[in-house]
Amino acid sequence: MLDEKVELRQKRDFSDVLNASFAFIRQEYKNLGYALLLYAGIPVLIQAILSGIYVDTSLTNFFNSMGNAGASEEFVSTMPGKAMLFNLINMVVQIFLTGLAYCYVVLYVEKGAGNVDVKDVWAKFTSLFASYIGFNILSGLVVILALVALIIPGLYVMIPLSLILITKTAENKGFGDSFSRCFYLVKNHWWQTFGLLFIASIIMLILSAVFGVPAGIIAGTQGILQENVTGVSFPFMITAVISTIGTAIVTPLPSIVISFQYYSLVEHKDNLTLLDKINKVAEEPTIKDE
Repeated sequence: MLDEKVELRQKRDFSDVLNASFAFIRQEYKNLGYALLLYAGIPVLIQAILSGIYVDTSLTNFFNSMGNAGASEEFVSTMPGKAMLFNLINMVVQIFLTGLAYCYVVLYVEKGAGNVDVKDVWAKFTSLFASYIGFNILSGLVVILALVALIIPGLYVMIPLSLILITKTAENKGFGDSFSRCFYLVKNHWWQTFGLLFIASIIMLILSAVFGVPAGIIAGTQGILQENVTGVSFPFMITAVISTIGTAIVTPLPSIVISFQYYSLVEHKDNLTLLDKINKVAEEPTIKDE
């Protein structure tokens, strides 16, 4: 008996969303992983190398600046620019990993299991890439403004806005319409969405931390044992690259969970699957008795 394929467009409760998300990952990890490797592999590798250099250089300067006022001032003055560039690179890679995952899920819904071509995933992603950047920036500004106003509103708007990229991918509306749509979908389901995002993020962070342990040990040992840290160490570079790649592997996990929650909420609010079935029945030709 063939295994039943995972269906996204159906109503689910909290545990069902998590179970279906992991079932989807088990079912699609080869094709989804291939798409991520093919199109996000180079950006992730570049990020991994630059991340290793950035972190090692920063730690080197930090350890060498201890007890040296001049070096300490130089270290502090150069940090903001480096951090900004580092965060910009991270944001672009994050968009690649999450955006490709969203595009894959939407095409899976549209074409069915086993019919997702990675070329179509890339075509959809490139058509939405600029929108992903814009939506991320605008969403970030909204959250910052809400946080400046009060902590509670900031936390409140973060949860609906976690759906904005999957909403854009699935419905291809502008920012204003997507913004309103997210709040409409999450209404009366805020705590469930918060819980799902929290659990998925915790799992991702734990797995990322596991990959980062070797790099942390080497960096700490290097700082303690060496009186004068001179530059990038090869062992640290290797472990830092592995850490970054490992983090990239688990980064799409929250996106998959959010995608399942999105389609579940759409069914709760719009009942699209039921409407599709009704329309199909209505379109069937009437069989007349002879």
